[in-house]
Amino acid sequence: MHETYSASPRLELKNYVCAFAQRRLEQDSAALVEPVPACLDQIFNFEFGIRPIGELGDARRFTLDRLSIVGASAYRPFNMHLHGGVESFAIFFQPLAFWQLFGLPMGSFVNQHYEGYAVLGREADQLWNRLAEAVTFAERVKLAEAYLLPKALIAGRRNSIMNAALYISRAKGALRLDHVANQLSLGLRQFERNFLSEIGMSPKLYSRVARFQAALDMRIHRQDTRWANLANEFGYYDQAHMIKDFQKLSGFTPEDLLLRIGDMRPPALVGAVGESQCRPRR
Repeated sequence: MHETYSASPRLELKNYVCAFAQRRLEQDSAALVEPVPACLDQIFNFEFGIRPIGELGDARRFTLDRLSIVGASAYRPFNMHLHGGVESFAIFFQPLAFWQLFGLPMGSFVNQHYEGYAVLGREADQLWNRLAEAVTFAERVKLAEAYLLPKALIAGRRNSIMNAALYISRAKGALRLDHVANQLSLGLRQFERNFLSEIGMSPKLYSRVARFQAALDMRIHRQDTRWANLANEFGYYDQAHMIKDFQKLSGFTPEDLLLRIGDMRPPALVGAVGESQCRPRR
């Protein structure tokens, strides 16, 4: 049996956290392979059982750390191998939260993952131990929120490029970048250089990932929605354009990705804004 729980954060953390999530596979569960598509979320991933195996596009494999810190992804072929006995808890952060809460430069984390202790030091081990001792998902959510709330109270102020990134992500990539540059009194080329240096990917790619992620999450949340309608809603030229973009950012067509992705998009599972329930998926 494969159980997944997801929950949205309390109000004070909504500017920094997208969702909390947990997966648990019983010992006799069949092995699963799930693709990891492009995304703007930044993730703290905690492993308490049999640790999953990550597989890169060149067939290299590695065992996930007890605590991994994962940056946004512009997509590189990557699969997650899950086996019976896996028990994972994850915090899915908003795109700018690493810098605001922890002072970590966003560009250094794009397409990268790091061992938690190497980045956060002793507090990473302390948090892992507290979460490991918790019995339920709801308890883990409360512990994670207690850890993050003091940091949210002294969060760093966003600069103009960060505000532009936030504007792009909230618009789901559906805007003209020259207009964004004009609002910052910058030429388009200078805006692109500053954005790449600060955020770690070009504003054009960032916009594409924002739109892709929003369309995918909408389809996961509203499974009766037709792909053609989503293509129109999210500003693709047509369905063929959306299919091509999905293939570049996930390696699969929209329908194939939906069949394979499993529980890799917990922010899409928490439902409507304000919902904070925990839901098992079998």
